[in-house]
Amino acid sequence: MGHLTSHRSQKVLVICAKAATALQLEQVLREREGIRAAVFHEGMSIIERDRAAAWFSEEDSGAQVLLCSEIGSEGRNFQFASNLVMFDLPFNPDLLEQRIGRLDRIGQAHDIQIHVPYLEKTAQSVLVRWYHEGLDAFEHTCPTGRAIYDTVYHDLIAYLATPENTDGFDALIKTCREQHEALKAQLEQGRDRLLEIHSNGGEKAQALAESIEEQDDDTSLIAFAMNLFDIVGINQDDRGENLIVLTPSDHMLVPDFPGLPEDGCHHYVRA
Repeated sequence: MGHLTSHRSQKVLVICAKAATALQLEQVLREREGIRAAVFHEGMSIIERDRAAAWFSEEDSGAQVLLCSEIGSEGRNFQFASNLVMFDLPFNPDLLEQRIGRLDRIGQAHDIQIHVPYLEKTAQSVLVRWYHEGLDAFEHTCPTGRAIYDTVYHDLIAYLATPENTDGFDALIKTCREQHEALKAQLEQGRDRLLEIHSNGGEKAQALAESIEEQDDDTSLIAFAMNLFDIVGINQDDRGENLIVLTPSDHMLVPDFPGLPEDGCHHYVRA
């Protein structure tokens, strides 16, 4: 709250799981602190959401804070803001990435400042430690989050259910961090391999292009076609470089030639 009142020129996006939470927070900010805040949730119409987003985007007279529900904010991006408050944390690491991605996208001119309020010995405090110490998910992109979550799901849920019991939680954090580093290294190696393939592909592509150019310069196919036309009895009228008009003659060996009308070829044949 103090940050909002002391930095009134900064835009702040607040994301919470439920629309009811967003509405309650808006009332508190408006009545207690006089902070201009807009709400953005799935219970609003598209027009109402557009108006809220437009008010939030206004620099001078717009809302300082936009309070979004999880579902209501889907598909919306606010890269003109650089402060993100996650009033509650999602269990799914992919959702965490999506929340951060609301601001961290093309057009963002500043580092994202992430704020996560929580009380000690609560489920929120457990998630904060797991995301921050186990996955490094607040400071860096975390593509390993979902895979690790699937392996420690049952243990994590147990700690969330009894947040006052921290026995063994440090070991779980350590295990997750080790898995994160190992998976991250594998992903980096995969990226290096893709770069290697791309580099090799460049050389191979150049060789292929040179081979195609060499075949284009080969006149053997043209010579074969000209000989065939002579044998069949097709007239060839040279109209310039690589341009030939074909017309049937009176002494053709066959009554008609596939693709060649009686009054001649209506299109230039590019040899």
